[in-house]
Amino acid sequence: MKPKKYPKVEFKPASLEHIIGLINNFLNPRKGEWNWSHFILSKYPLLDKKLKNVKEISKRKKITRLFFRQFLLKNKNLIKNKAVLFQKEWDKINDEYMKILPLVLEINWPEKDKKMTAFVSLNPICPRYIKKRWFDIYYLSSVRYMKATAMHEILHFLYFEKWKKVFPKTSEKEFDSPYLVWKLSEMVPVAILWDRRIQEIFPHTPGVYAEYQKLKIKGKPLLDYIQEFYSNKRNFEDFLGKSWIFVKKHKKEINKA
Repeated sequence: MKPKKYPKVEFKPASLEHIIGLINNFLNPRKGEWNWSHFILSKYPLLDKKLKNVKEISKRKKITRLFFRQFLLKNKNLIKNKAVLFQKEWDKINDEYMKILPLVLEINWPEKDKKMTAFVSLNPICPRYIKKRWFDIYYLSSVRYMKATAMHEILHFLYFEKWKKVFPKTSEKEFDSPYLVWKLSEMVPVAILWDRRIQEIFPHTPGVYAEYQKLKIKGKPLLDYIQEFYSNKRNFEDFLGKSWIFVKKHKKEINKA
């Protein structure tokens, strides 16, 4: 019998177009989306200075493009070497994680999931794209942070496969910001990734957005409710159902976070 093949993650340097497109989106958010500009500019104070009094979006985008084109040229080899290092270190746990995650979420990997891509990027925010199965890793991340981030983002890919089974009428646009389905998906990793089976592969403290860590519902931390739903679930579908009922009930408080 042939050994089972699990999805693989390929780490590769992000292109300039990839970097610029995402960073410009984060620096100039649409209505209803979180504003990440302060976080990005804190990593690049020189860019912050260049954009300080520029209001016109087209000019801001041109300045940002030129800045990162020059920055990428100076750091090309560093990013390339980081991609090699990340690949070597991730490969140590790839198959274990890809094997355990379907057991935790109670759904098999789709046949299409043979390869995923991790773009090593100048972008300090680590977005993911569900359909194309890619996510970003900040080039200055430690190996430990890279592993935690990769596990978080890969979780999203299989999580939404399970979500589609449980809630088949959900539009896929809701898998992204600013929809409530997306917001819940960014809360649940703190409980799912604490699962003993995952922690045995890579012990770490799962991270979620600070906004959700701080938020309290009726005086109790939001994430404590999510953890209780997970700890007391009959199965993973039960966990999703109870969590979804809860966030819909408290949508007003959550949307203010």
